Amino acid sequence: MSATSSILAPPVQERTKVTQERLLGAAIASFSRLGYDASSTRQIEATAGVKRGLIAYHFGTKEALWKAAAAWTFDRAESELLDAERGAADIDPVARLRYFVRVFVRFAARYPEVNRLMVREGMDNDWRMEWLVENAARPWYEKLRRLFQEAQNLGAAPAMEFVHFYYILTGAGALIFSLAPEAEQLAGIDPYDESVVSAHSNALADLLFPTDS
Repeated sequence: MSATSSILAPPVQERTKVTQERLLGAAIASFSRLGYDASSTRQIEATAGVKRGLIAYHFGTKEALWKAAAAWTFDRAESELLDAERGAADIDPVARLRYFVRVFVRFAARYPEVNRLMVREGMDNDWRMEWLVENAARPWYEKLRRLFQEAQNLGAAPAMEFVHFYYILTGAGALIFSLAPEAEQLAGIDPYDESVVSAHSNALADLLFPTDS
């Protein structure tokens, strides 16, 4: 290799990271749309634009790839939710819940694969559903439940059990993005347009926590 090519070529570690992230992105897109059984490693490698066999080289098995792709997706999403939590630490529980409703809608718009994956895997009680519940859903569920109970104690939360609130929020907040092609055909909108995301987040916050103004 010439001196020029060695300068221009990215370091091996950087190339490895890029390759892995391309595989993870292609994998989560496939797993969330097609499901685990219908997703093939050959098809994921082709979508990622990498050589055949690199999934086995970087991740080992298809199961390990699924776990890595799910963890990669939820880790990125969780960092945004943690930033939002820190930003709302000093406001009252009701305002905080309205804030989190808006944050969740924006989160669902940025990561539609999350809801698609949860819906697809949520229909089967197997190792993938168990992994998603323990590593992704439960921490968010428990955090939101504490906020909901605080608001209920103030008489400002909807008169329902938290489990119903949780599924109303996740369903209403994420479905428009999970079914984006349908929304485009049905309503003639782009669900990912900033104005639509903002309107949807405000509408859901107002529906669940109406204000006097």
